[in-house]
Formats: sequence, structure tokens, C-alpha cells
Amino acid sequence: MVLSKKEKLMMNAVYSLSKATGSCLATGVELLKLIPYKHDFREADIEPTLRALKIEGYFDYDTADKKGEKVYCVVLKAKGLSYERDKKTARRKLLIKLAVVVASAVLGWAIKEIISALI
Repeated sequence: MVLSKKEKLMMNAVYSLSKATGSCLATGVELLKLIPYKHDFREADIEPTLRALKIEGYFDYDTADKKGEKVYCVVLKAKGLSYERDKKTARRKLLIKLAVVVASAVLGWAIKEIISALI
């Protein structure tokens, strides 16, 4: 799961809209409302980001025109349905690696102190 920052933001927005049923209908404005304002994400970034996520296999989408406004019809695939679980697993693995590094550093320091005390 190596997604860019914009892809992660878009996937979070799409997942939050479609997690209950696995599909959603959303306009560009609805998607942008779910992305925090502090991130530089513009309406022109929606289509390329959705296309990239479609290529990655997270979901399929089509566009429709509803009263002159573009609507995205998104259906999550298996990879998209497991997005939240994969995100939690990646975070857990990172924390485990960090704990191992810290424990190794502490153990190395303790061994150094013991050897210094003996000499």
C-alpha cells in the first residue's frame, strides 16, 4: 500500500462515503468537503487521483451528468473494502518496528554501561 498523499486523502473520502454499502454516488464538491482544508487539493486533482486509484485496483468508477454537474459512481473492489484494515495493519507494523529499534538501542546502551563498569 504505497499511495501518494493525495491518493490517501481521496481514498479516505471515498471510503468514508461508501463503507456502508461498498458503493456511492458523489459529486466533486462532496468529495472535496471530506478532504481537510489544510491540504492543497483542488477540483482539478479529483479526476487524475480517482484514475490512479482505479488503476491500483481500489475501486471502479464511472462519471455521469446530473443537471450539468459531474457525478462519480464509485464501487469499491476487494482492495478498497479492506483499505481501513490494511491501514491499521501498516500502522501496527510501523509501531512494532519502532519499538524494536528503541528496545535495541536501550539494550545496546545497557550492555555498554555494564562493560564500562567491569573494565
